[in-house]
Amino acid sequence: MAHRATFNAVAEPDGSKRNAFAEAHKIPPSRCFNHYKDLFESRIEDIDGVVIATQEDERIDPILSAMRHSCHILVEKPLTTNALDLMRLYEAVQEYPQILIVCHQLRLSPVRKMIKDRVDSGRYGDIVCIQHSENLSYSHMAHSYVRGFFNSSELSPMLLAKSCHDLDYLSYLVDGKATKVSSFGGLHYFKKENCPQGAPEYCLEGCKHYKQCPYHVLKLYFGDDADPAYIRQMGVVEDKEQLRRLLLKNRFGRCVFQSDNDVVDNQTVQIEFENGIHASFTMCGHNGVERRMTKISMTNGEIDLDGLSGDIIAYSFEPRFQESIKVEAAGTHGGGDKAIMDNFLDAIETDDRSILLTPIKNSLEGHLLVFAAEESRKTDRIIDLDRYEKALKERLEE
Repeated sequence: MAHRATFNAVAEPDGSKRNAFAEAHKIPPSRCFNHYKDLFESRIEDIDGVVIATQEDERIDPILSAMRHSCHILVEKPLTTNALDLMRLYEAVQEYPQILIVCHQLRLSPVRKMIKDRVDSGRYGDIVCIQHSENLSYSHMAHSYVRGFFNSSELSPMLLAKSCHDLDYLSYLVDGKATKVSSFGGLHYFKKENCPQGAPEYCLEGCKHYKQCPYHVLKLYFGDDADPAYIRQMGVVEDKEQLRRLLLKNRFGRCVFQSDNDVVDNQTVQIEFENGIHASFTMCGHNGVERRMTKISMTNGEIDLDGLSGDIIAYSFEPRFQESIKVEAAGTHGGGDKAIMDNFLDAIETDDRSILLTPIKNSLEGHLLVFAAEESRKTDRIIDLDRYEKALKERLEE
């Protein structure tokens, strides 16, 4: 976004990351801070907006701090890691006059905007039901949700950490409020009883199961096709030798069967909306290729997204026809990341809130659905959303 925006201050506790960001954006030391509180206390007046991308359980305080300073705010998802904080935030943002949007990039990715346009066109009738799935690759599951920072269900359940995009997008497609939700899921594979006999705690301690294990760190982090995003989570890594030293002792070097993870590796969610539409969502972390798939059944047609090719196939019953739509989209998350930044900057430049596609008030509904679905999974019961929200508000008032 260098052609449209300038980063002129940074708050980051990791010194190496902070210095690298400052160098890349020519930020002077006087505008580099170890903590977001230091940034706001510095009384920097020339900041139009802030991007909040802290760890998931550390977002509500910087959001509220930025609001006190009347900043435009772009915040990573999820907004909070517990339902009560979500209610607190909901109350806080009701009258906030500035821009505050959430990084729900599915709404803005070109292919999914095309799907939404087709749904809203009326050409295929009304939605009856939706089948949607998020298929995590085996490597992403192991890196982020077994070894990584998102492996604790107490800190951030899988639906919240990875799939709040998806439940938000389902609500966006339906354009209605969810009334009931149920969910099932569990940790099937990444646990100690599935550990090969004699495997060490860390892969690089000489695991004799290296050839048979797809999760060995040499295969995930040292190949030419290693995901650079995985490496960035370990800090600023200069070379393979430094990476090897890190993996001898850091969390990403652990055996996937001997980690401290407890998040689910598979989960299903069933949703009923107020307009009689039903939707199902499945998340699974055991896939060769990472992709999302969506099939929307309508009263006069069907819209189907092929997660591998990215093609949209739309069928009309009457008049009878079929069309295949290919959407070209460059960049991360199918072009969604750039679209989020463009949407944020467009709204700041034009002062037109109507163009925002992920305003926080809309995102709060999707987040509430996530927390209710997780409550269903843990308690083995169907959750009524109105009752659930009312109970949370009563707890907040206590």
